[in-house]
Amino acid sequence: MKNIFLITLSLVMTVLYSCAPAKVLNNYATTTEEIFKLDKGMSVSDVNSVLKSEPKDIYSNTVGSTKVLVYKYRLGYQKVPTNARNNEQYLRGGTPVYKDESNLYVVFDSKTNEMLYFITDSGRKMGKNELNDALKVKLKSVK
Repeated sequence: MKNIFLITLSLVMTVLYSCAPAKVLNNYATTTEEIFKLDKGMSVSDVNSVLKSEPKDIYSNTVGSTKVLVYKYRLGYQKVPTNARNNEQYLRGGTPVYKDESNLYVVFDSKTNEMLYFITDSGRKMGKNELNDALKVKLKSVK
């Protein structure tokens, strides 16, 4: 009798837990995998949803009618113990590990709130003045 009660109780708890509303996670930083899912014309809420993060800073340019939302992202890398470098399990992936935090700049049209383009810190460094002029904002690079 006691076993039937415990089984029934565990089934009821499982059903109640599965009916609970889904939790929305707000990560501090997104990943490069999520950045590649961005498309031109997305709204701010679409970008937040895809990146699974919210902007950490916002800049507005009244001359060009653009606004720049700054997100944090982390680069993924594969952590392999020294004694397992030749182990096939580690060659095929493993647990994702992220480090090296950088900024992602997503540029929106101020009037339509549609995404125009995005660029990262490393993209700004590689593009030199051409990309920085396109952004029309002078932001301090993270060192």
